[in-house]
Amino acid sequence: MCISYSDNFKVAVAHSYKNFDFLRNTKFFLRKISSQGMINEYTVSKNQIKKGINDMKIEIKNLTKIYPRGKKKALNAVNIEIGEGIFGLIGRNGAGKTTLMRIVATIMDATEGEIYFDGKDLKANKDGFRSSLGYLPQSTKLMPRMNIVEFLDYVCVMKGMKDKKVREEKIKKVIETVGLVGEEKKRLKNYSGGMLRRAGIAQALIGDPKVLIIDEPTTGLDPEERLYFLNLLSQIALDRTIIFSTHITADIEHLCNNICVIEQGEVKYLGEKGTFINSIGGKTFEHTGTQEEETMLRRETIVTSVAYVDGKPRVRYVADEPKTEVSHPVEATLEDAYIYSLGGVKR
Repeated sequence: MCISYSDNFKVAVAHSYKNFDFLRNTKFFLRKISSQGMINEYTVSKNQIKKGINDMKIEIKNLTKIYPRGKKKALNAVNIEIGEGIFGLIGRNGAGKTTLMRIVATIMDATEGEIYFDGKDLKANKDGFRSSLGYLPQSTKLMPRMNIVEFLDYVCVMKGMKDKKVREEKIKKVIETVGLVGEEKKRLKNYSGGMLRRAGIAQALIGDPKVLIIDEPTTGLDPEERLYFLNLLSQIALDRTIIFSTHITADIEHLCNNICVIEQGEVKYLGEKGTFINSIGGKTFEHTGTQEEETMLRRETIVTSVAYVDGKPRVRYVADEPKTEVSHPVEATLEDAYIYSLGGVKR
């Protein structure tokens, strides 16, 4: 369930409630995404949301990364401010998303620039930040011979948890959270791709981190597992910051209010998703016609998608006015705005 932002009260997501009796005298929009992708909206008051929410903030200032022996900047003077909730980082493969996330996760050092977490310089406070951090890299390589309980116990020990009972309680809790109850005895090497992603989230949740960094988590998942994983992120996002990178706009369309588009190491857009989409509102059209007309539209407009239907190209494009008589206006989507910001489809 996604909660919209209002009055600077930054809460992104609540749990999947079954009883809605508390939804009275409400002020904040709450969205529940069904398994069919339908969105139901409710509202909740500030006092009904979990108490004690802090206005966490990560500030990235003039961040630049040049790899050894490289001339091209993987990141070039990146400036981003990230608050609570799910923050969507969008960019195609090779845009610099993973480099940025590895630097924020303190796995890699930047060439230039600073990062501040709650006003503290990350360089001078790495240990403190790491204790508040959970990280799921793009490549999920866990301990294949262990089962999930053994693996999570290993993670707990690595995070300094010495009390066995405390470890057992935390392991039980995260296994329930990620939906792996009943799979405790199975070795990780026998897990499906989706189950491995859940196990990856489970290890990231150990220690109840304030910040989760999740890199391309839905790559390779089937539609059912992908939907489950996105709903899982919704459930764990309350009272924490989740930085979620992807090149698939549909992954974050209903999860994130604030997004950043990164291309060739530079920020192309930073701000609210709705503002991003509205930037091409009223200027997005669809045309179905001939290949010659497709060529003309590619030449004279910014084309955001082309799909062939019954042998004819169906072209979505952005322009100040329709370019053909049969073009009709369509509602702009996040994907339209994203592709438009990159200069349109190239092939």
